[in-house]
Amino acid sequence: MPSMPRVPSILFGLALVHGCGEAPAAGESGDSSGSAEGSGTAASSTTAGTATGASSTAGSSGPSSASGGDATGETAGSDDGSSSGGEPLPPDPCIAAGTCPPGEWIEVTPPDLAPLDFGPGPVVVDPKHPSDLYMGGGGDGLWKSSDYGNTWTRINDSIGYVPMGLILAVAGTEPATIWVAGYQVTLRSTDGGVSFEELPFDFPAELYSIALDPYDDDHLVSGLHEADGIVESTDGGVTWAYVDGPGFPAGGKSWYPFFLDSGDAEGTRGTWFAIAQDGGSATVTRDGGASWSIPSGIEGLQHGHGNAQIFQQGDLVYAGGVAGPGSGVYRSTDFGESFTRVFDPNVGIVWGSPTRVYSMWGWACSQCDLGASFSTASLAGDDWTTPAVPPELIIGANHIAVTSDGEHQIFVGTMWASGVWRYIEP
Repeated sequence: MPSMPRVPSILFGLALVHGCGEAPAAGESGDSSGSAEGSGTAASSTTAGTATGASSTAGSSGPSSASGGDATGETAGSDDGSSSGGEPLPPDPCIAAGTCPPGEWIEVTPPDLAPLDFGPGPVVVDPKHPSDLYMGGGGDGLWKSSDYGNTWTRINDSIGYVPMGLILAVAGTEPATIWVAGYQVTLRSTDGGVSFEELPFDFPAELYSIALDPYDDDHLVSGLHEADGIVESTDGGVTWAYVDGPGFPAGGKSWYPFFLDSGDAEGTRGTWFAIAQDGGSATVTRDGGASWSIPSGIEGLQHGHGNAQIFQQGDLVYAGGVAGPGSGVYRSTDFGESFTRVFDPNVGIVWGSPTRVYSMWGWACSQCDLGASFSTASLAGDDWTTPAVPPELIIGANHIAVTSDGEHQIFVGTMWASGVWRYIEP
């Protein structure tokens, strides 16, 4: 069970927050160890400064209007080439011009993005508009792309440094509703990120990894930054409570929970896969946290420092991690009841498309040359290859946003200090 006292409420925070450490001093960026106390700042409003730069993202085919940033690695956008609102999807300008060959990672870091120790933060997709992507969290404001990640514009420079990782969540409203959770603060925008309302925050640890129920925009679960335990909100992030039923493998920290989509609202609501850092074990609940069990084959599996991402397609679930039974990619064909290791390098995240699964290795390591370890296989997971990447790509992704223009699978990722990159599936 979590070691912290039970606190009945956290005010709004639909943002996924990764990384660790106290907030750096003014003018610095980083991810040092330790955690910050929550603040009781009264609600206030902040407005963006002058926008600079350019734009892009892909939509979501999920049943809900909310997005936790493609945490399961499933494709955003519908199969018929339309957005979730039914409008035809705009073409990807780079694909149309023939200047982004499939199967190659191409850097799309905004030229005016400030140099950041840990990079610009994660990228997430607007589920209503698959061409729209949002990026932020590294200390240089909130950025938006309206062309599938090709170009970017800074739309708000009022957001300070926040813990690194998947710190954004986007609901497919019009305009988009965006939540950001950071050190001692949670911010919410109802105008697509132009301005944010600052809400009081009274929890002893920051929200770390918020996942949105694909069938219910008000239902969220999250881990806590550098702390043990998982919390749940059923009112859109206004209040939170620990979910600590029997069988929960306490002892880890910075948990990442993910909803497993059962195909219906009732089943999905209570079915979560969760994985921690520095202890505990990957675990599953099928009753909304009332009880927990550790799937066979992944006892003790943990995520690397600062990031985690899984991929689900029906009963097929892919997860990556370190420790436990060994580093690698693990595959389940029974909706998370059991897993088998199918690939054995260090793995930070996994994601997928309708036909393939992918993995990369990277963690919150400032300016580190770890190698990207970009690998891929068919969904059977028995034919892994490791394609070459550009020499400038010296570390794998913090997070990969998966989107589509209706014809092509498009991956957009923040590669920690290596910047922002795009990949068109061959």
